[in-house]
Amino acid sequence: MKIGRKLKPESPEEMRLVHHALENSTRRKMLILMNDGILTVQEISRAIGPIMLDYHLHRLELAGLIEVKKEIIIITDSGKAYGNLVKSQADKGGADKL
Repeated sequence: MKIGRKLKPESPEEMRLVHHALENSTRRKMLILMNDGILTVQEISRAIGPIMLDYHLHRLELAGLIEVKKEIIIITDSGKAYGNLVKSQADKGGADKL
């Protein structure tokens, strides 16, 4: 199932939401895992732990990077693009402390 969402923010508010979502190392790790195919809330919880999971998912969803429907996480085109960027930076030693 594919969600048709633009790849880049179109307003300062949208950019702020993406920035806030990606400024947290837990959410960056979650996005990488989702890009690697971990797409249920339960799988993400096992991978990163349940603490503040709903909050982290909500921040990613507000930024338009994911959608959560009945425990299934649907990564948007934007989420895939940003997830690949975050993974690339982590592979190069950036995106601090992943």
